[in-house]
Amino acid sequence: MQKTLTTRNRFRTHRLWLSLAAALLGVFAGYSVGRVSIRHSVEEHLSDYAERVMQRNEELGAEIAQVLTEAQRSTFVPCSDQDIYLLRRLTFAARFLKDVGRLQGNDFLCSATIGKLPAGIPLQSPDATLRSGYKVFHNHPLELPVGARGEIVAAGSADAVLSPDIYADFSQQPYQLAVGIPEWLNTSHLARAAATPSGGNASILRKPLTGIQDTATLPPGVLGSKGVVRIGDRIYCSRCSSNYAVCAAASIAVPEIWKSHQPLLLGYTVTGTLAGFSCAVGILLIGNQRRSHSNQLRRAILMGQLSVVYQPIVELVGHRIVGAEALSRWTDEDGESIRPETIIALAEAEGFVSEITRFVLTRAMEEIRPILENQPNFRLSINLAPSDLADPRLLLLLDERLTGGPVKAANIAFELPERATSVREVAVAAIRRLRDRGHAIFIDDFGTGYSNLAYLTELHVDGIKINRSFIATIGTESVTASIVPQILAVARALDLSVVVQGIEREDQASYFAADATRILGQGWFFGLPVPAQGLAYLCAEKSE
Repeated sequence: MQKTLTTRNRFRTHRLWLSLAAALLGVFAGYSVGRVSIRHSVEEHLSDYAERVMQRNEELGAEIAQVLTEAQRSTFVPCSDQDIYLLRRLTFAARFLKDVGRLQGNDFLCSATIGKLPAGIPLQSPDATLRSGYKVFHNHPLELPVGARGEIVAAGSADAVLSPDIYADFSQQPYQLAVGIPEWLNTSHLARAAATPSGGNASILRKPLTGIQDTATLPPGVLGSKGVVRIGDRIYCSRCSSNYAVCAAASIAVPEIWKSHQPLLLGYTVTGTLAGFSCAVGILLIGNQRRSHSNQLRRAILMGQLSVVYQPIVELVGHRIVGAEALSRWTDEDGESIRPETIIALAEAEGFVSEITRFVLTRAMEEIRPILENQPNFRLSINLAPSDLADPRLLLLLDERLTGGPVKAANIAFELPERATSVREVAVAAIRRLRDRGHAIFIDDFGTGYSNLAYLTELHVDGIKINRSFIATIGTESVTASIVPQILAVARALDLSVVVQGIEREDQASYFAADATRILGQGWFFGLPVPAQGLAYLCAEKSE
């Protein structure tokens, strides 16, 4: 009996030690697997970040090449009225260029924004001469505004000044971004090479935004490196264009990874402790946590986990709220708030953007009912994607929801991006069907894409929304500011309503107030996007 008890106690002791060992193994396994998984996720994010920036660089390179080629083909007398008109047309049509100018040798003669100079101004020596023959000038003094500097790319008799906002939408803490030309893509040594480590990579294309670093601080060999590399206390991922002499490098400090992922690492450790020797189960759970954004978004739509916020649209006189734009909002399963443009881009890429449109339309029509009780003429604007124009389910949803309810067709307006009108026959037919049902149609972000005077007459829309990039130049000497009166003149000539987007200051609102009977305003100056209850409160407050 005593021997049996001793054997049992020994087995109990063994089981206790085995349980302790399994627990310790679980702690170690959970902690180790957690670090590996987090590091892998960060590297994927880093790689995706660099890839997205590289796609922007491809677009930038293609635009520079197209603009400079067209400018050099000009048969007009350099800096004549016809030539300057051509330069202005090229500048207005460009997304990423601030100015296009004319050169003679190394002398700067005129440009779209400055006009013709009394005498040529010599440019400084280029910081880089690419194999293609393009010359690149980093941080070169600009004529306007006084004291400003910028990045210039020149070829033959033309040059282009890059916009300072090319990478403005890529600032993403704690990740840092550097964009530049590695020396192996440059036929001459960069003037700034002395400021970089020996054999390093110098940059002449960079944007000094928060979270975007000067490539002079990059370690040697980072720009153009393959895969993800760790140097010191940072990890880097670089991508280079296959068509243009430019590379992008995204990086993050290793301590920042663990600082921002402490709760997740603790969760892995706790999971490992509870799982013990069942590491396979723990690894499976970790694998289940690695969900793609597209699947998360699909689940969020099915479970009604998207939300809708509303940015007021107001009369410029009195600031009475007469409508609102419905915008989708989503927080993913990791608690990260996803930007609206990212939601739409992801859904368009995966082919289910129409589901988001129908969700927003359905939710918004329910939520604005209280507002319509006091403002029967209130108009809700819904954004449509290009694929929505050919989606018969949208019309079926409208017929179902607008039958006998307080929401009428006149209360729902649709906003089409200019790219949605690139296929003319589809756009014209879709707009006609919606207008026949009583809906107003607006061209969103007018002035940045396909639409022109002739195109607007064919589309038969009710109005346009002026892109915020034009409004930001109000009160400046930028050539873009001079475009605004021309857009308003086109709208008056075609009897179109106008909504001015991106109004953030009182002087911008006052600029358009003289024609307030035809112009509405939208922007931070009048109100940020708010939930439906907040919008109802604002409408009631403004009506008092």
